[in-house]
Amino acid sequence: MQNLSESDGDKRNLLQRVALWFGPFVGVLLWIYFRPTGGATTGLSSSGAVVIGLLGWMAIWWAMQAVDLAVTGLLPVILLPLLTASTADQVLSPYANDVIFLFAGGCVIGIALERHGVARKFLMLVIGCVGHEPRRVVIAFLLVSAAISAWVSNTATAAMMLPLASAAVAMYAVTGATSNPLSQPAKNFQRAVLLAVAYGATIGGVMTVLGSPPNPIGAEWINSNGGRMDFLRWASIGFPVGVLMMGCALLIFWFVFPLRELKTPHEAIVAISAPTSLTRAGKVTIIVFALTVIAWVSAPFVKALVPDLILKDGLIAIVAAVVLFILPAAHGRTESIVPWSQTERLPWGVFVLFGGGLSLAEAMQRMGVSQMIAQSVTGLGGIPEPLIIAGIATVLIFASEIASNTALAATAVPIVGAMAPGLGIAPEKLVMTAVLGASLAFMLPVGTPPNALIYSTGLVPVREMMRVGFLLNLCAIVVITLVCTLLM
Repeated sequence: MQNLSESDGDKRNLLQRVALWFGPFVGVLLWIYFRPTGGATTGLSSSGAVVIGLLGWMAIWWAMQAVDLAVTGLLPVILLPLLTASTADQVLSPYANDVIFLFAGGCVIGIALERHGVARKFLMLVIGCVGHEPRRVVIAFLLVSAAISAWVSNTATAAMMLPLASAAVAMYAVTGATSNPLSQPAKNFQRAVLLAVAYGATIGGVMTVLGSPPNPIGAEWINSNGGRMDFLRWASIGFPVGVLMMGCALLIFWFVFPLRELKTPHEAIVAISAPTSLTRAGKVTIIVFALTVIAWVSAPFVKALVPDLILKDGLIAIVAAVVLFILPAAHGRTESIVPWSQTERLPWGVFVLFGGGLSLAEAMQRMGVSQMIAQSVTGLGGIPEPLIIAGIATVLIFASEIASNTALAATAVPIVGAMAPGLGIAPEKLVMTAVLGASLAFMLPVGTPPNALIYSTGLVPVREMMRVGFLLNLCAIVVITLVCTLLM
């Protein structure tokens, strides 16, 4: 990533230092105001006042990244038992939630896909199917990035796709209307391909429940509050959003980055046509991955036939991970497909952040904070549902441009979920709106890790990313509103 200027870095450090003290200050003020002897008349207990104060504190620290996000996620472990708002068991159990194991298992599968060249093989197959004309290559990178990111972290997806995109840019940039590597069509191609990787990784992340960290947070809240959000149900919402967003991205690319004068060079045709083969480890990885997906998709039907069977998505993911840890990468070798040493690449901090968000949400529900929020918005019940959904999507999408999408979701999900009954809207609609909005940020290099990674190449000017990203943000508002209104 290109370094921030010294003044920008100083401003950021100053904001973080201010937030470090402002977070607990706001938390104490909220606790004083909402406690039974304070000025509020909400009927909250002393424990409820502690929870709402903690909510304010964590929201500020997460939004401003005053400390590491995982450190903020540990605050419930310390403060809720210390202030007698919860028992240790009540606070700690969300940190071992099934959704955390689901995401961890998915990360292990992603490591296997990356280590054994499955992504490159998949890309070559897609290009072979769609064709090697420049526009079609852009389509291939968008599709493959989205397809991989549906199962793997969007950051890991962008990281594994970037070398392939750079190679494609190098091959196609040798020709153009003027046979000049810096001709406008060549520039358009390189920007379209690189942004296809970044945006594809972001879009694919909403398509399955384990595609992006905010997704499990939303799914678990829905499941814990009387709804149903398993792997298949999520895909029925996330997949249409992903498909529509990819269509919007391609339309914008065609208008912003015209490629009519760019021809396919011979070097590209030779490289694409070259045969590629997978190792034994790569083939086994594909088999394990396919069986895992089948298990996730069929789990609701199996549980309907055998109600007593414990078959959770997290359990399936961990079984797949253990298989990859055990099976050897090749005959006669002791190294497994995914050596245990690779677990150092897992986002352990994100797992702690998950737990903190889930623990806070559970405390809000148990202590009546969620009900208080619901009652406070009953006067807005006359606003049309699509306008409310569009408003929440707009706020979350643009807030996610400057805040961590995971932290934003952890903060927003319990709040919008609590607001829903007072607005006369099904809670899962607003929760899904918040999660999708928090994930779909396209404008700024700091908006998502894939954006930052692509910007770090120096080949995509920030003004181009902002121009295309702003249009995609507007498309995301419309798509989220349509899908959450019509399909939920």
